[in-house]
Amino acid sequence: MNIKLQRNEVTSTKDALKNEWMRKQLNIEIKTAEGSRFIDNVKKRKIKEYSLSSQNRRKFLMYCIRAKLENDYLHVTDLIKLVGISRAAAETMIKECDDADWIIVKRGNGNRRRIQAADITVETYADYCDWLWRLIDESNMRNLSASINEIEKLEQTFSYK
Repeated sequence: MNIKLQRNEVTSTKDALKNEWMRKQLNIEIKTAEGSRFIDNVKKRKIKEYSLSSQNRRKFLMYCIRAKLENDYLHVTDLIKLVGISRAAAETMIKECDDADWIIVKRGNGNRRRIQAADITVETYADYCDWLWRLIDESNMRNLSASINEIEKLEQTFSYK
């Protein structure tokens, strides 16, 4: 068989697999964006709804969750920079989340505040990760990814010929 023909067939197969992977990834992202995951617990459902209501609120909560997972706190000024929001927007989110008991706010020297997620917020994110893992696992994306990796290795052998 002609080496050029083999290379074209391998590339075509890889492109088809990548398109399938992209389609499945898109379906997962759509389900996530639509908030299609049902939550029985009212408090957790409100956290989910809040985090899906805007990209900035989602980022705010994710940084707070990461701080908690790393046994750390974030200063308000750092959160403002990380999320890319104004101080007024940050103050609104801090008040909303603190009033709902979704974050822990500690005051330090000079009244500087440090923030991390409360346990219920971390649990809500852990539930989301379990849901997402099942969705990804059921989609068979791991096998698609492994196939793409093997084809890319095969393509490298063609470059030596």
